[in-house]
Amino acid sequence: MKKTCFLLLTVLLTTAALRASAQNKDTSKENFPSTETTLSQIGQAEAHPNARHVRMADTSAFTAPVKRPGLIRRIIDYYSRSNVDRTFEKKIDWSIAPGPNYSSDVGFGIGFLLAGLYRLDRTDSVTAPSNISIYGNFTTEKFVLLRFSGDNIYNHNKQRLSYSGAFVYFPGAFYGVGYNAGKEGYAQDLTTTMGAFRISYCTSLVGRFYIGVSGGIDYSGAKYKNSGMADRMNGIQADVESGKPVPGGKMGELYNLWQEGRYDPAKQDPFSNYIATTGDKPNAFNANVGLFAQYDTRDVTFNASKGIFIKAEAKWYPEWLGNTRRTFGRFTLTFDFYQKLWKGAVLACDLYADATTGTPSWHMYAKMGGMERMRGYYEGRYRDKKLVETQIELRQKIYRRHGIVGWIGGGQVWGTEKFRWGNTLCSFGCGYRFEFKNRMNIRLDYGWGNFGNQNLPWDRKRSSAFLFTASEAF
Repeated sequence: MKKTCFLLLTVLLTTAALRASAQNKDTSKENFPSTETTLSQIGQAEAHPNARHVRMADTSAFTAPVKRPGLIRRIIDYYSRSNVDRTFEKKIDWSIAPGPNYSSDVGFGIGFLLAGLYRLDRTDSVTAPSNISIYGNFTTEKFVLLRFSGDNIYNHNKQRLSYSGAFVYFPGAFYGVGYNAGKEGYAQDLTTTMGAFRISYCTSLVGRFYIGVSGGIDYSGAKYKNSGMADRMNGIQADVESGKPVPGGKMGELYNLWQEGRYDPAKQDPFSNYIATTGDKPNAFNANVGLFAQYDTRDVTFNASKGIFIKAEAKWYPEWLGNTRRTFGRFTLTFDFYQKLWKGAVLACDLYADATTGTPSWHMYAKMGGMERMRGYYEGRYRDKKLVETQIELRQKIYRRHGIVGWIGGGQVWGTEKFRWGNTLCSFGCGYRFEFKNRMNIRLDYGWGNFGNQNLPWDRKRSSAFLFTASEAF
């Protein structure tokens, strides 16, 4: 009988607490115990003999607010709910994801990703959600990257406004123009400050076939200095001829390689040589206008699981738009294919071509490598007037929001030099995926490429890179 009275009292107190919470219009889970918690406390009370002597003070545990979870628990709860589609109830559904990263090119870094999904018309369930993402990265090698991009999709997927922009401060290197320059591996330190902005608008003509216009601006400023390796090698040789020993360390190794004909100090400054030979300017501004046509049947633009995407775009860089002392043109072609295989698996294929007519500024050549294609290569080591790349990627969900990928690809650059099949480069790698927003992944990729010049001490390892960013590579 006492147990029955106790249970009745507990139920009444719990019901009163719930009603009080409802009257205050605060139904958050933090303000009253969960069902599991309440039942657990009831079970514990029945299990103890002194539960028969329950006092009113003891029932305060059922009506007092639950203690706020700790920081780690709140972070886990935040990401456990972050992939739920809330675009119908929120103006914009934001998520943030910080994370460490590493690249052989820029060292260790701390990156952050802020991504949002939204609907311009929250009563429209036919149109795909629009998206925006902001990404930043700061590394130990003083590399700074701030990038944003987004797609506004409206009118039942018939119109799309896309934009992107970036600021980059990059203490990097320049290898020259052409396949052979990249293969030889001579690199000159080049600190580049870059800014870019792109915008495009397209509208549907028939079904999923779109035509549109585009525009963009690019600026690159470069700071560099000569290595003076030719003079240093000649100085060592003079010392050796006078009876002094060959110095140790890197300089001694390079001197011995020079004597063996395996190192050429005259090639050590490819950017200085390029500027002197072509008369190009280290600081260059370029602006363009363009036209494009595309066919798009993807289910989601930023993480497709089925469909086809084809885009052909022609850009014109006229001198009267402010381009640095030249007029040139550029044509790009993109073909992407996505197919579901077995449960949780998607096969993604990508083909990309880039061709330039005229003579572009040094930073506007088609560049191989980067975060999207031929992952594993230093972006710009291989650059020329023409480029073609292809890759095949298998994407597999393994558990809930976690997934893995693997890819293999190949590519070529040519134009200032002839096309040769033997100059084909390969790329392969694997990666991890975490769905931190609905259908939007964080990706961690590690890619490998070809080996470098075995004669140069700094270039003997296989090319590789670690990448951290949002959305898929293509």
